[in-house]
Amino acid sequence: MKRIFLLCFTLVVALSGVSAPKGDKSIKMRVGTYNLWSDGARQWKINRNEAPATRTWELSKEAVADVVVKVGCDLMAFQEVTFVCRDDMRELIAKSGAKHYKIWWMNSYPKGHKTVVGNSLLYNSKLFKLSNKRIFYISPTPTVVSTGWGEHRHYRTALAATVLHKPTGRRFFLVCTHGPLNREASSHYADVLIQIDKEFNPEKLPTIVMGDMNAWPGQPFLDMIKTHFKDCYEEAAVRGPEIGTYASSKELETHFAAPRRRIDHIYIHSTDKGVFEVHSYKVNRDKYPIGGKMHYPSDHNPVYVDMTLK
Repeated sequence: MKRIFLLCFTLVVALSGVSAPKGDKSIKMRVGTYNLWSDGARQWKINRNEAPATRTWELSKEAVADVVVKVGCDLMAFQEVTFVCRDDMRELIAKSGAKHYKIWWMNSYPKGHKTVVGNSLLYNSKLFKLSNKRIFYISPTPTVVSTGWGEHRHYRTALAATVLHKPTGRRFFLVCTHGPLNREASSHYADVLIQIDKEFNPEKLPTIVMGDMNAWPGQPFLDMIKTHFKDCYEEAAVRGPEIGTYASSKELETHFAAPRRRIDHIYIHSTDKGVFEVHSYKVNRDKYPIGGKMHYPSDHNPVYVDMTLK
């Protein structure tokens, strides 16, 4: 009888092993956001004597690429990316030996417009594959090339895609964005981001939203966005000492301690298809010798988060 019991028990264990999940499918990743400060925007500041001549894109681009590679994100949103910035970043990042990175870029402005600049996503192509790539406009008609709510000068957009994690086969939804400075447009900005997640993420995949959102404490955006998303700064188990993310063209060190200067954000939304756990939140403050002086590579600083999608 004892032998029969042991045989049955062994058979049950063996059969149960057939349907057991094959290993842990959690995704550990580093994600971040970085406003590169485009070549045109830099020159505009220099011409207005609001930035030194040593801060041109041509002088700064190698430092920008170096800090991106050093931070080592698996996924990183870029803002203020022109053709020049995009092509330089592709070349310099690959030249550094980080040939696993690809850059997805889309122009925010309509064809024929004098301005050509947009958002982009740097991603580790060994780990991730993008699909269902789209661009949305921060306006009452997000799927149509447009501006809105008093924002007429700049076309503010969000790139969205479904991201496949190749090693596990799991997917999540990703949004990279650059927010408006116009107050009225900013007050509607969160609604557009929430709308994108609800309407264009039909499978209700877990979502990451990251970018320069031009939003600080006291603005309606921050209250609205947190009705749907969680702030990685608040969720992180460990945070660096920096609060602010925008040193500005004047490189004001006091900005790093100022909540009002935390304008680059990473938000998450968990679902029954995946739950995010945020381990750490950091702001990079590395300076480089640029044009004979020590400078930050951009007027913003890279923000990055270590997280696990469970």
